[in-house]
Amino acid sequence: MENSSEVQYDSHYGHGKRFVGRAKELMMLDRWLSNPEAPLTIFSVTGMGGIGKSSLLSEMLSVARNQGATAIWMDGRSCGSTPSVFLEYLSSTLGLETMGSDGNPRPLSLLSETSVKRRLVLAVDNYEELALLESWFMEVFVSKLPLFGVLIILASRPEPASAWRTHPRLRQRLVQMPLQHFTGEEVSEYIAVAGSLNRSMAGTIARMTDGHPLGLALAVEAADQRRNVPISDWNELSQMISARLLLELTLPRLHPMVEVLTLLETANQELLASVLQTEVTLEEYNVLRRMSFIRSGPNGLALHDMARLHLLRDFRQREPQRVQAMRVRIARLLKPLHEQAGPHERRQITRKMLLLCQESMLQHRKYADVSADSLFSPMEVMRAEDLPALHRLLQQWCEYSVEPWQASSYPAFLDELAQRYPEGIVLMRDKEGDPIAMFITVLVHRESSGMLTNYFPAEMQECFTPEELDCDPDQTDTHFAVLAAARDDVPGYKREELVGYMSLDRLSLLGEGARVILIATNPYLKLFLQSIGFRSKRARTRLCDLYEDQAYVLDLDLRSGQFGDWVMSLLGPDIKSSGLQQGTSGGVSREPWSEQEVRKMLTHLHSPGELHEYAARVNGMTDGIHLQTHILDLLEGRIHGISQQDQLLLYAAYWTHAGNPTAAAQACSMSRATFYRHLRAALVRLARVL
Repeated sequence: MENSSEVQYDSHYGHGKRFVGRAKELMMLDRWLSNPEAPLTIFSVTGMGGIGKSSLLSEMLSVARNQGATAIWMDGRSCGSTPSVFLEYLSSTLGLETMGSDGNPRPLSLLSETSVKRRLVLAVDNYEELALLESWFMEVFVSKLPLFGVLIILASRPEPASAWRTHPRLRQRLVQMPLQHFTGEEVSEYIAVAGSLNRSMAGTIARMTDGHPLGLALAVEAADQRRNVPISDWNELSQMISARLLLELTLPRLHPMVEVLTLLETANQELLASVLQTEVTLEEYNVLRRMSFIRSGPNGLALHDMARLHLLRDFRQREPQRVQAMRVRIARLLKPLHEQAGPHERRQITRKMLLLCQESMLQHRKYADVSADSLFSPMEVMRAEDLPALHRLLQQWCEYSVEPWQASSYPAFLDELAQRYPEGIVLMRDKEGDPIAMFITVLVHRESSGMLTNYFPAEMQECFTPEELDCDPDQTDTHFAVLAAARDDVPGYKREELVGYMSLDRLSLLGEGARVILIATNPYLKLFLQSIGFRSKRARTRLCDLYEDQAYVLDLDLRSGQFGDWVMSLLGPDIKSSGLQQGTSGGVSREPWSEQEVRKMLTHLHSPGELHEYAARVNGMTDGIHLQTHILDLLEGRIHGISQQDQLLLYAAYWTHAGNPTAAAQACSMSRATFYRHLRAALVRLARVL
């Protein structure tokens, strides 16, 4: 019986790709579909990036539809962070799925009409993105569903939160499905599907990929196309996807489309054509859709997360100026679409625009440094067993962030928040799974405000009116940011880089039009937030001060249609924006830099005072110290504007070996003549950037 099931689920799916393996998981689906009672059940599909979670969801939905169930696919990245937004997205998805069947004008009513004879399979991909909604999702949404005929499939990288596993009613309905690498048998079966691979090549691929599904798919595709790919390029395919290999797997005429997908989370045929300003044929779109590192969803095509990371790194290193120009072009295209779109479509466009501007938040890295690419998995909601480690993180944070008399309330606050609103505590883990950083935000409404006021009365009085504190939970749109804490002993990462990674992740909460507010005393935090558009005002009292650092209230309010202007301001202070004030002098015409002027300016790089006269010629620079920081960010790669070789040349010539061209040339492994030739070209390119 088991063997027949494995054969049954060795099937073809979506556009000619063959689905192999996952027989155990699909048999569990088959048992539920054949169960005459079909009790409410939750499948939790988990695993690392590239392990095949999205592919399994696609296959499960296909099987469910073939057996007469209504099958719904939702993307957690588009579900929003409030109940009303989630329900609106679900209603739109249900309406589209059932369109033309019964003409039901109220799609959500289908939830209450579900039964054993009219089954519903609801799949949520990227479920970890619903962190802020998890308590509501469990206690309100799931509890209102019928007890029979409903299957919920949640796909996420981290394991389900402990609240699921310990829930008095839902724990017995939870079925965990942690996905592993393919077995040797499944690897052989997958390779055999290719048909044309010889036994020697098949064995090499099996060993090099170690059964990682995405790496396996890429390797088989490369070998099947008989590309001249050295075996050495496959030695880490099970963990890391090479950007160069991905590009080799793409037909040359598809390269521009892949570049667009590195900058956009998803894009359909029409959007690709609009960005590229050329026709994208259906044939080209279908060829692209069949690539193993590209997945197809309701909103168009998307690169696999790992593939996108490495492709973007490669693109950014090769042509940083074209990357930036493409970001601006895409943002200008999306801005009017965002303003005209309905709520659901606007959320999708919002996320695309946020992805475009994240790398522009590179100033004031002494608090949050976002210059380094991170290979960490997405942040996840805390689990009960994490609490001791989070208390240790909190203790370290208190030592350098608050006064002793203020620190005493934080441990009790963490305990209560973990009990009542664990979704407000998100964290990062190291390779061993131990927490290394956490970020705490709380949605402010009448139920949570009492807890916040109990622990932070002065902060609540500074930030909120009584009416805001009494907001209905279903209507809240304001996040209070409490703290960001990170260890300072993580190999390869500074604390500021971990805080930067978390800050970017949490800014995505503003995607559908929300507000974030906080109290800040750290001068570097104030500068960082002000540089990305936060408004700042001095606290009315001195109760929130930290020693000599006075407290300020900072907030970013994107509830009134200013999101597009905010994104454009982040992409460049010289880009026209209609809503937010810029930090540069408006209307000032700046002359282009010459090579000689850049050379002269760089000779003063060690002397901020001498740089002061040049600061006004660079957008956003206020003085010599600011300009020195900006130039060093460029030369050290924290701001993406010049190539790695230009960084190396200019850094050696004007910083590490200033005044010693012989040593600078040796540091670059060049003769002096070659060094001077390349240095001059680098100065010309830097002049264009400035």
